[in-house]
Amino acid sequence: MKKLNYFLVLLSAFSQLLSAQQKIESTFREIRGHYEKMTIDDITAMPNVKLYIEKAKAEHNIPKLLQGYRDGRQFDLKNKIKYADSALMLSLKHGTKDDISKDFLSKGIIYYFYHKKYKQALNQYLKAYEYSKGSKDEYHKYKVIYHLGIVKEHLGYYDEALEHFEDCAAFYSSQDYQKLHENLQFNYKKAYFNSLHQLTVINRYLKNFSKSDSLSLLGYRLTKNNPDFILENSYFLKCIGICEFLKKDYTSAKADLETALPNIIRRNDFAWASVIYYYLAKIAEFENNENKAIAYYSEVDSIFQREDFILPEVFKSYNYLIDYYQGKNLSKELYYTKQLLEADSLMTKDYPYLSAKLHKDYDRKSLIEQRDDIEKASLRKIRLAQVLILSGTLVLSFFVIRYVKDRKIKKQYDLLQKRMAEGTYEKRDIVTEEPEDYAIRKTFLSPEVTVEIKQKLEKFERELQFTKKGITQNSIAGKLNTNAHYLSVYINENKGMNFTKYIAQLRIQYITHLLNTNNKYLHYTVEALAEECGIAARQNFSKLFFEINGIRPTDYIKKRKQELGIK
Repeated sequence: MKKLNYFLVLLSAFSQLLSAQQKIESTFREIRGHYEKMTIDDITAMPNVKLYIEKAKAEHNIPKLLQGYRDGRQFDLKNKIKYADSALMLSLKHGTKDDISKDFLSKGIIYYFYHKKYKQALNQYLKAYEYSKGSKDEYHKYKVIYHLGIVKEHLGYYDEALEHFEDCAAFYSSQDYQKLHENLQFNYKKAYFNSLHQLTVINRYLKNFSKSDSLSLLGYRLTKNNPDFILENSYFLKCIGICEFLKKDYTSAKADLETALPNIIRRNDFAWASVIYYYLAKIAEFENNENKAIAYYSEVDSIFQREDFILPEVFKSYNYLIDYYQGKNLSKELYYTKQLLEADSLMTKDYPYLSAKLHKDYDRKSLIEQRDDIEKASLRKIRLAQVLILSGTLVLSFFVIRYVKDRKIKKQYDLLQKRMAEGTYEKRDIVTEEPEDYAIRKTFLSPEVTVEIKQKLEKFERELQFTKKGITQNSIAGKLNTNAHYLSVYINENKGMNFTKYIAQLRIQYITHLLNTNNKYLHYTVEALAEECGIAARQNFSKLFFEINGIRPTDYIKKRKQELGIK
């Protein structure tokens, strides 16, 4: 029995070790695959998120660590700001401007959506806007514009907010979704639906009821029966319910508002939840159901108590509650009066700061940027003209230089061809003197030695021995059965050059003759031509070819091919 227990303990330990090893060996993609499609604020994602972060830290993988912090920000409801700060610090230290802008924006969204701290939210949005300038990420730039529009909507600048949301809706709906990755398709569609939802709200605030109604119906149809956009569908259904209320279709309004409410509560969107409670209370009023009206208005107050937040749209809830309890319950009447005053104070205290900050740091800057863009565009036109003139001059100079060079090359090529045709090419710079002239030049070589060296050198040239690599004056003298000194004197006196120049000229004249008489050599590389005539280095070959022929080998080959019609 003890052995069995020991075996079970060992098996358990081995299983844990294997499990731990598997966890360690899991890739980032595998870990993230467990939670990346989970609902926002689903805390059950956090064990895998923490594992992802630990792995990134252990491997010093900055991009993955940044992703891990962003994932923590998405799923950990209680610690969103903590993860947002971690992501932002990492972006500021290691990230791009786009990274920094995105993390400022996300932190602002947390302040706005979860805490309703508008000052902090606006400050983060404006920083995100500054870092987004010049970005090529159009999706993100419009996301910043969208959230600035949300602030303007909150402040009551509906016409200005409308422009923001119209721009965003136009951008997000103009994309060819089929060309986007599945995740990008989702992001663009979600952004479009959010923009469309805000357009329905703004048009209602502006009393464009028919426009608001048509937009809400459009959004509802586009998101209906789509599991990816259940929340967005509820927002549009909420808008439809309010439109129905305004048309005094209370039965339909009540049904649609009650259907939309659960998903909005589940998302913890207490702002819109309070609006739904308010309209359900209004419907109860028209149905003369005081108990339900009180219950729904009390829900609005509960949200204000719990979240320290209230929208102007639901502010009148307190008027009904105060009137209802007046003369019936003094303590509740006093309580709701105090709540009304506190709500009024809360709504007005942020307004001056938000309004001044938004128009100073965004609207005014936007106008200045537009002015600067116009000035820059004018300057760019001047610079473009200058660049075009300079470019034209350079291009013209290039063609002039090229023309002059081509003429020079053609002239040299024609001269070389003429000399080869006349048979004077191989005699250039070679002085051939008869033995009787030696006395005049006072050479110390005897006529017999001179004739002997001459005959042997002629044989040396006929047999193309000069094409062998590594030949020297001493090695040739040895083959000719003479000494190097005699050979040097003969070449100097009879060829008019030193030994090195003599060999170089023989080699270049030989390869030039081949290029002119055998077309196959026109297809050789410069290296192969150098090899063929015994010159070791390509650069040395090109240099000697130019010195002797007055034209580079590549230019000669090009001209020869043109002359023969060879491609």
